Amino acid sequence: MPATAAATAAEISRINTFFPLMPRLGNRWASRRPFEDLTVAVNAHLTSLTAVLLGELALGGGRWVVTAANTATTDLGVVNWLREQGVAVYTGGDLRNRHLAALDHEPVLIADVGFELCSTLLSQRRDQVADLLAAVEITRTGVTRFRQLDRLPFGVVNLNDGRLKPSIENRHVGEGLWDSVREITGMHLAGRTVAVVGYGPVGQGIAKYARAAGSVVAVVDKDPVQRLVAHYDGFATPTLGEAVAQAEILVTATGVSGAIKLDTLRGARSGLVLVNAGHGGDEIDVAGLPEVSERAVDFGRLCTRYRLPGGAWLSVLGQGHPLNIVTNAGSPEPVLLHFATMGLTLEWLVSNRVTPGEHALPPSIEDEVATLALGAVQGPR
Repeated sequence: MPATAAATAAEISRINTFFPLMPRLGNRWASRRPFEDLTVAVNAHLTSLTAVLLGELALGGGRWVVTAANTATTDLGVVNWLREQGVAVYTGGDLRNRHLAALDHEPVLIADVGFELCSTLLSQRRDQVADLLAAVEITRTGVTRFRQLDRLPFGVVNLNDGRLKPSIENRHVGEGLWDSVREITGMHLAGRTVAVVGYGPVGQGIAKYARAAGSVVAVVDKDPVQRLVAHYDGFATPTLGEAVAQAEILVTATGVSGAIKLDTLRGARSGLVLVNAGHGGDEIDVAGLPEVSERAVDFGRLCTRYRLPGGAWLSVLGQGHPLNIVTNAGSPEPVLLHFATMGLTLEWLVSNRVTPGEHALPPSIEDEVATLALGAVQGPR
Protein backbone atom coordinates (compact mmCIF):
# COMPACT_ATOMS: atom_id res chain seq x y z
CA MET A 1 0.00 0.00 0.00
CA PRO A 2 1.43 3.44 -0.91
CA ALA A 3 2.77 5.47 2.00
CA THR A 4 0.20 8.21 1.53
CA ALA A 5 -2.65 5.69 1.60
CA ALA A 6 -1.08 4.09 4.68
CA ALA A 7 -1.01 7.47 6.40
CA THR A 8 -4.69 7.92 5.56
CA ALA A 9 -5.50 4.49 6.98
CA ALA A 10 -3.68 5.39 10.21
CA GLU A 11 -5.56 8.69 10.45
CA ILE A 12 -8.89 6.92 9.93
CA SER A 13 -8.03 4.48 12.70
CA ARG A 14 -7.10 7.33 15.08
CA ILE A 15 -10.34 9.21 14.40
CA ASN A 16 -12.51 6.12 14.83
CA THR A 17 -10.75 5.17 18.05
CA PHE A 18 -11.56 8.41 19.85
CA PHE A 19 -14.98 9.01 18.27
CA PRO A 20 -16.43 5.64 17.18
CA LEU A 21 -19.60 7.01 15.63
CA MET A 22 -18.97 5.96 12.04
CA PRO A 23 -17.88 2.36 12.77
CA ARG A 24 -21.17 1.84 14.62
CA LEU A 25 -23.03 2.94 11.50
CA GLY A 26 -20.72 0.85 9.34
CA ASN A 27 -21.70 -2.26 11.31
CA ARG A 28 -25.34 -1.40 10.72
CA TRP A 29 -24.86 -0.85 6.99
CA ALA A 30 -22.79 -4.03 6.62
CA SER A 31 -25.66 -5.98 8.18
CA ARG A 32 -28.50 -4.34 6.26
CA ARG A 33 -26.75 -3.73 2.89
CA PRO A 34 -29.19 -0.90 2.02
CA PHE A 35 -27.28 0.22 -1.09
CA GLU A 36 -27.01 -3.19 -2.74
CA ASP A 37 -27.17 -2.94 -6.56
CA LEU A 38 -27.34 0.89 -6.43
CA THR A 39 -24.82 3.47 -7.65
CA VAL A 40 -24.29 6.45 -5.38
CA ALA A 41 -22.25 9.54 -6.31
CA VAL A 42 -20.73 11.81 -3.67
CA ASN A 43 -19.26 15.24 -4.37
CA ALA A 44 -17.11 16.19 -1.36
CA HIS A 45 -13.89 17.66 -0.05
CA LEU A 46 -11.52 14.69 -0.14
CA THR A 47 -10.11 14.80 3.37
CA SER A 48 -9.50 12.01 5.87
CA LEU A 49 -12.92 12.70 7.40
CA THR A 50 -14.58 12.01 4.05
CA ALA A 51 -12.59 8.78 3.90
CA VAL A 52 -13.96 7.80 7.33
CA LEU A 53 -17.50 8.25 6.00
CA LEU A 54 -17.04 6.49 2.68
CA GLY A 55 -15.19 3.57 4.18
CA GLU A 56 -18.25 2.79 6.30
CA LEU A 57 -20.86 3.60 3.66
CA ALA A 58 -19.23 1.20 1.21
CA LEU A 59 -19.92 -1.62 3.68
CA GLY A 60 -23.59 -1.12 2.84
CA GLY A 61 -23.12 -2.50 -0.65
CA GLY A 62 -23.58 -0.77 -3.97
CA ARG A 63 -21.14 1.10 -6.19
CA TRP A 64 -19.64 4.34 -4.87
CA VAL A 65 -18.35 7.16 -7.05
CA VAL A 66 -16.64 10.25 -5.60
CA THR A 67 -15.72 13.62 -7.09
CA ALA A 68 -13.46 16.23 -5.56
CA ALA A 69 -15.36 19.35 -4.56
CA ASN A 70 -12.17 21.43 -4.64
CA THR A 71 -8.68 20.52 -5.84
CA ALA A 72 -7.19 22.65 -3.05
CA THR A 73 -8.89 20.48 -0.41
CA THR A 74 -8.01 17.15 -2.04
CA ASP A 75 -5.66 14.89 -0.08
CA LEU A 76 -3.92 12.50 -2.49
CA GLY A 77 -3.47 9.98 0.28
CA VAL A 78 -7.24 9.89 0.66
CA VAL A 79 -7.66 9.48 -3.10
CA ASN A 80 -5.27 6.52 -3.11
CA TRP A 81 -6.91 4.93 -0.08
CA LEU A 82 -10.42 5.25 -1.51
CA ARG A 83 -9.37 3.69 -4.79
CA GLU A 84 -7.86 0.78 -2.89
CA GLN A 85 -11.26 0.27 -1.28
CA GLY A 86 -12.85 -0.03 -4.72
CA VAL A 87 -14.32 3.49 -4.79
CA ALA A 88 -14.15 5.30 -8.15
CA VAL A 89 -12.57 8.71 -7.54
CA TYR A 90 -12.41 11.62 -9.98
CA THR A 91 -10.35 14.69 -9.12
CA GLY A 92 -9.98 16.38 -12.50
CA GLY A 93 -6.25 15.76 -12.32
CA ASP A 94 -6.41 13.74 -15.52
CA LEU A 95 -8.01 16.76 -17.26
CA ARG A 96 -11.38 15.00 -17.43
CA ASN A 97 -14.48 16.79 -16.24
CA ARG A 98 -14.79 15.09 -12.86
CA HIS A 99 -18.54 15.60 -12.61
CA LEU A 100 -19.26 14.16 -16.05
CA ALA A 101 -16.97 11.23 -15.28
CA ALA A 102 -18.99 10.50 -12.14
CA LEU A 103 -22.27 10.80 -14.04
CA ASP A 104 -20.98 8.26 -16.56
CA HIS A 105 -21.61 5.72 -13.78
CA GLU A 106 -25.33 6.66 -13.87
CA PRO A 107 -25.89 7.21 -10.13
CA VAL A 108 -29.38 6.91 -8.70
CA LEU A 109 -28.52 8.85 -5.53
CA ILE A 110 -26.31 11.94 -5.19
CA ALA A 111 -24.81 13.59 -2.10
CA ASP A 112 -23.58 17.05 -3.05
CA VAL A 113 -21.81 20.14 -1.74
CA GLY A 114 -22.52 23.42 -3.48
CA PHE A 115 -25.06 21.73 -5.79
CA GLU A 116 -22.16 21.27 -8.20
CA LEU A 117 -22.67 17.68 -9.31
CA CYS A 118 -26.43 18.19 -9.55
CA SER A 119 -25.96 21.32 -11.65
CA THR A 120 -23.85 19.37 -14.13
CA LEU A 121 -26.55 16.71 -14.24
CA LEU A 122 -29.20 19.35 -15.02
CA SER A 123 -27.13 21.21 -17.61
CA GLN A 124 -25.34 18.39 -19.41
CA ARG A 125 -26.99 15.06 -18.56
CA ARG A 126 -30.67 15.92 -18.52
CA ASP A 127 -31.52 12.46 -19.87
CA GLN A 128 -30.32 10.92 -16.58
CA VAL A 129 -32.64 12.96 -14.37
CA ALA A 130 -35.53 10.50 -14.65
CA ASP A 131 -33.42 7.70 -13.15
CA LEU A 132 -32.31 9.74 -10.12
CA LEU A 133 -34.15 8.76 -6.94
CA ALA A 134 -33.09 11.89 -5.05
CA ALA A 135 -30.17 14.03 -3.89
CA VAL A 136 -28.84 15.36 -0.61
CA GLU A 137 -27.35 18.86 -0.31
CA ILE A 138 -25.04 19.69 2.59
CA THR A 139 -24.14 23.38 2.22
CA ARG A 140 -25.81 26.77 2.40
CA THR A 141 -24.23 27.62 -0.96
CA GLY A 142 -25.88 24.61 -2.57
CA VAL A 143 -29.27 25.33 -1.02
CA THR A 144 -29.11 28.91 -2.32
CA ARG A 145 -28.26 27.66 -5.80
CA PHE A 146 -31.08 25.16 -6.14
CA ARG A 147 -33.60 27.64 -4.72
CA GLN A 148 -32.73 29.96 -7.60
CA LEU A 149 -33.96 27.40 -10.14
CA ASP A 150 -37.43 27.74 -11.62
CA ARG A 151 -38.06 24.08 -10.87
CA LEU A 152 -36.26 21.15 -9.29
CA PRO A 153 -37.09 18.02 -11.32
CA PHE A 154 -35.98 15.68 -8.52
CA GLY A 155 -36.18 15.67 -4.75
CA VAL A 156 -33.36 17.25 -2.73
CA VAL A 157 -33.10 16.83 1.03
CA ASN A 158 -31.70 19.97 2.65
CA LEU A 159 -29.23 18.89 5.34
CA ASN A 160 -27.89 22.39 5.91
CA ASP A 161 -31.04 23.64 7.59
CA GLY A 162 -31.50 20.71 9.92
CA ARG A 163 -30.90 21.02 13.65
CA LEU A 164 -27.45 19.45 13.97
CA LYS A 165 -25.40 21.13 11.23
CA PRO A 166 -26.00 24.79 12.15
CA SER A 167 -26.00 24.07 15.88
CA ILE A 168 -22.85 21.95 16.05
CA GLU A 169 -20.72 21.65 12.92
CA ASN A 170 -21.09 25.20 11.62
CA ARG A 171 -20.68 26.72 15.06
CA HIS A 172 -17.47 24.80 15.79
CA VAL A 173 -15.65 25.30 12.48
CA GLY A 174 -13.84 28.14 14.20
CA GLU A 175 -11.89 25.82 16.49
CA GLY A 176 -9.99 24.22 13.62
CA LEU A 177 -9.81 27.42 11.62
CA TRP A 178 -7.98 29.32 14.34
CA ASP A 179 -5.69 26.35 14.98
CA SER A 180 -4.68 26.57 11.31
CA VAL A 181 -4.09 30.32 11.45
CA ARG A 182 -1.84 29.91 14.49
CA GLU A 183 0.12 27.07 12.90
CA ILE A 184 0.69 28.85 9.57
CA THR A 185 1.49 32.34 10.86
CA GLY A 186 2.72 31.81 14.41
CA MET A 187 0.40 34.62 15.48
CA HIS A 188 -0.96 34.67 19.00
CA LEU A 189 -4.63 35.64 18.84
CA ALA A 190 -4.85 37.45 22.18
CA GLY A 191 -5.06 41.19 21.59
CA ARG A 192 -5.33 40.86 17.80
CA THR A 193 -8.03 42.75 15.94
CA VAL A 194 -10.23 40.31 14.02
CA ALA A 195 -13.03 41.01 11.55
CA VAL A 196 -15.52 38.28 10.64
CA VAL A 197 -17.45 38.89 7.43
CA GLY A 198 -20.75 36.99 7.47
CA TYR A 199 -22.62 36.25 10.69
CA GLY A 200 -24.47 33.08 9.90
CA PRO A 201 -23.82 29.98 12.05
CA VAL A 202 -20.25 29.62 10.69
CA GLY A 203 -19.38 33.26 11.24
CA GLN A 204 -20.89 33.20 14.71
CA GLY A 205 -18.71 30.30 15.73
CA ILE A 206 -15.58 31.87 14.27
CA ALA A 207 -16.24 35.14 16.09
CA LYS A 208 -16.88 33.44 19.42
CA TYR A 209 -13.78 31.25 19.21
CA ALA A 210 -11.68 34.32 18.37
CA ARG A 211 -13.10 36.20 21.35
CA ALA A 212 -12.43 33.21 23.59
CA ALA A 213 -8.80 33.34 22.45
CA GLY A 214 -8.57 36.99 23.52
CA SER A 215 -9.04 38.74 20.18
CA VAL A 216 -10.88 42.02 19.73
CA VAL A 217 -13.62 40.98 17.30
CA ALA A 218 -15.85 42.93 14.92
CA VAL A 219 -18.57 41.54 12.67
CA VAL A 220 -19.58 42.65 9.17
CA ASP A 221 -22.85 41.55 7.60
CA LYS A 222 -25.10 43.05 4.92
CA ASP A 223 -28.21 41.87 6.74
CA PRO A 224 -29.30 44.41 9.39
CA VAL A 225 -30.92 41.65 11.44
CA GLN A 226 -27.64 39.73 11.60
CA ARG A 227 -25.80 42.93 12.52
CA LEU A 228 -28.26 43.48 15.35
CA VAL A 229 -27.73 39.90 16.54
CA ALA A 230 -23.97 40.50 16.46
CA HIS A 231 -24.44 43.72 18.44
CA TYR A 232 -26.36 41.92 21.18
CA ASP A 233 -23.71 39.20 21.14
CA GLY A 234 -21.27 41.93 22.13
CA PHE A 235 -19.46 42.58 18.84
CA ALA A 236 -18.80 45.86 17.07
CA THR A 237 -20.47 46.07 13.65
CA PRO A 238 -18.41 48.35 11.39
CA THR A 239 -18.79 48.70 7.64
CA LEU A 240 -16.69 46.42 5.47
CA GLY A 241 -14.38 49.29 4.55
CA GLU A 242 -13.87 50.22 8.20
CA ALA A 243 -13.18 46.59 9.14
CA VAL A 244 -10.62 46.12 6.38
CA ALA A 245 -8.84 49.32 7.42
CA GLN A 246 -8.66 48.29 11.09
CA ALA A 247 -8.35 44.51 11.26
CA GLU A 248 -5.19 42.47 11.56
CA ILE A 249 -7.02 39.28 10.54
CA LEU A 250 -10.13 39.15 8.35
CA VAL A 251 -12.16 35.97 7.89
CA THR A 252 -14.92 35.52 5.30
CA ALA A 253 -17.83 33.20 6.02
CA THR A 254 -20.45 34.41 3.56
CA GLY A 255 -20.80 31.64 0.98
CA VAL A 256 -20.90 34.43 -1.62
CA SER A 257 -18.49 34.80 -4.52
CA GLY A 258 -16.68 38.14 -4.60
CA ALA A 259 -17.55 39.16 -1.06
CA ILE A 260 -14.17 40.94 -0.74
CA LYS A 261 -13.20 42.79 -3.92
CA LEU A 262 -9.86 44.31 -4.92
CA ASP A 263 -11.14 47.86 -4.50
CA THR A 264 -11.97 47.07 -0.88
CA LEU A 265 -8.54 45.55 -0.26
CA ARG A 266 -6.81 48.71 -1.47
CA GLY A 267 -7.90 50.31 1.79
CA ALA A 268 -6.51 47.52 3.95
CA ARG A 269 -4.29 47.99 6.95
CA SER A 270 -0.76 46.83 6.09
CA GLY A 271 -0.15 43.34 7.40
CA LEU A 272 -3.77 42.24 7.10
CA VAL A 273 -4.12 38.45 7.04
CA LEU A 274 -6.94 37.17 4.81
CA VAL A 275 -8.67 33.88 5.59
CA ASN A 276 -11.70 32.19 4.08
CA ALA A 277 -14.01 29.75 5.85
CA GLY A 278 -16.77 29.71 3.22
CA HIS A 279 -17.53 26.86 0.84
CA GLY A 280 -15.76 28.08 -2.29
CA GLY A 281 -12.38 29.60 -3.04
CA ASP A 282 -13.56 32.92 -4.45
CA GLU A 283 -15.11 34.84 -1.56
CA ILE A 284 -11.93 36.94 -1.57
CA ASP A 285 -10.62 38.11 -4.96
CA VAL A 286 -7.36 36.23 -4.54
CA ALA A 287 -7.10 35.65 -8.30
CA GLY A 288 -6.92 39.41 -8.90
CA LEU A 289 -4.24 40.18 -6.31
CA PRO A 290 -1.20 39.17 -8.44
CA GLU A 291 -2.37 41.51 -11.20
CA VAL A 292 -2.37 44.60 -8.99
CA SER A 293 0.51 43.75 -6.65
CA GLU A 294 4.01 45.14 -6.94
CA ARG A 295 5.52 42.05 -5.34
CA ALA A 296 4.53 38.62 -4.09
CA VAL A 297 6.36 36.43 -1.60
CA ASP A 298 5.31 32.79 -1.51
CA PHE A 299 5.67 30.86 1.76
CA GLY A 300 4.29 27.66 0.19
CA ARG A 301 0.72 26.85 -0.81
CA LEU A 302 -0.62 27.93 2.58
CA CYS A 303 0.66 31.52 2.74
CA THR A 304 1.38 34.16 0.11
CA ARG A 305 2.15 37.82 0.85
CA TYR A 306 1.31 40.57 -1.63
CA ARG A 307 2.59 44.15 -1.66
CA LEU A 308 0.00 46.57 -2.98
CA PRO A 309 0.84 49.89 -4.66
CA GLY A 310 1.53 52.29 -1.83
CA GLY A 311 3.37 49.73 0.27
CA ALA A 312 0.67 47.84 2.17
CA TRP A 313 1.28 44.10 2.59
CA LEU A 314 -1.52 41.52 2.61
CA SER A 315 -1.16 37.84 3.48
CA VAL A 316 -3.51 35.24 2.01
CA LEU A 317 -3.79 31.86 3.72
CA GLY A 318 -4.67 28.69 1.83
CA GLN A 319 -5.00 30.60 -1.47
CA GLY A 320 -8.41 31.79 -0.30
CA HIS A 321 -9.89 28.29 -0.10
CA PRO A 322 -11.68 27.19 3.12
CA LEU A 323 -8.67 27.04 5.40
CA ASN A 324 -9.94 24.54 7.95
CA ILE A 325 -10.63 22.08 5.10
CA VAL A 326 -7.36 22.80 3.24
CA THR A 327 -5.44 21.98 6.41
CA ASN A 328 -7.84 19.21 7.53
CA ALA A 329 -7.85 20.91 10.92
CA GLY A 330 -10.10 20.88 13.93
CA SER A 331 -12.07 18.33 15.89
CA PRO A 332 -13.47 15.61 13.62
CA GLU A 333 -16.59 15.21 15.74
CA PRO A 334 -18.75 18.07 14.40
CA VAL A 335 -17.97 17.13 10.79
CA LEU A 336 -18.64 13.44 11.33
CA LEU A 337 -22.00 14.29 12.91
CA HIS A 338 -23.24 15.77 9.68
CA PHE A 339 -21.57 12.99 7.67
CA ALA A 340 -23.51 10.48 9.75
CA THR A 341 -26.66 12.49 9.01
CA MET A 342 -25.84 12.38 5.32
CA GLY A 343 -25.29 8.62 5.36
CA LEU A 344 -28.52 7.91 7.20
CA THR A 345 -30.40 10.23 4.84
CA LEU A 346 -29.09 8.33 1.83
CA GLU A 347 -30.21 5.09 3.49
CA TRP A 348 -33.65 6.63 4.19
CA LEU A 349 -34.01 7.70 0.56
CA VAL A 350 -33.56 4.13 -0.65
CA SER A 351 -36.87 3.12 0.90
CA ASN A 352 -38.70 6.47 1.00
CA ARG A 353 -39.49 8.00 -2.37
CA VAL A 354 -39.66 11.80 -2.40
CA THR A 355 -41.36 14.13 -4.83
CA PRO A 356 -39.47 16.73 -6.91
CA GLY A 357 -38.43 19.84 -5.02
CA GLU A 358 -36.80 20.71 -1.69
CA HIS A 359 -37.41 18.50 1.35
CA ALA A 360 -36.64 19.09 5.00
CA LEU A 361 -34.49 16.59 6.81
CA PRO A 362 -36.68 14.08 8.69
CA PRO A 363 -36.32 14.82 12.44
CA SER A 364 -36.06 11.10 13.22
CA ILE A 365 -32.71 10.94 11.39
CA GLU A 366 -31.15 13.67 13.50
CA ASP A 367 -32.59 12.12 16.65
CA GLU A 368 -30.86 8.86 15.74
CA VAL A 369 -27.56 10.59 14.94
CA ALA A 370 -27.65 12.49 18.23
CA THR A 371 -28.34 9.29 20.18
CA LEU A 372 -25.50 7.46 18.44
CA ALA A 373 -23.14 10.41 18.95
CA LEU A 374 -23.92 10.65 22.65
CA GLY A 375 -23.13 6.97 22.94
CA ALA A 376 -19.83 7.52 21.10
CA VAL A 377 -18.69 10.38 23.34
CA GLN A 378 -20.18 9.29 26.66
CA GLY A 379 -20.12 5.51 26.41
CA PRO A 380 -22.90 3.29 27.73
CA ARG A 381 -25.07 4.83 30.44
